[in-house]
Amino acid sequence: MRRGAAGLALALAACVAPPAQSPTAVDRDDAVLWFDTGVPDASLWIDGRYVGNVGMLRGGVAIEPGVHRIEIRHDDYFSHYAELTLGAGERKRIAVQLAPVLP
Repeated sequence: MRRGAAGLALALAACVAPPAQSPTAVDRDDAVLWFDTGVPDASLWIDGRYVGNVGMLRGGVAIEPGVHRIEIRHDDYFSHYAELTLGAGERKRIAVQLAPVLP
């Protein structure tokens, strides 16, 4: 009877999925971007999805390699748009000078 229970325990352990990777984990193939705008409360959008305020992303943003559309928005400045092609493991610091909207 003990052998059967041990076999069942091993079979159940084999069926359990490995723990999920943290959503903030960086894979070595991910590209990492840092943004310098001079406007820390400007919002960063990547591929149409809101990421956060630039000033809060001091550790950078990890994204998969490939082509991505970057937008930096703020109500008091003209938006900045760019398309970037990033390689696996690429690290890039991007300086963006936002132009103020005239009154």
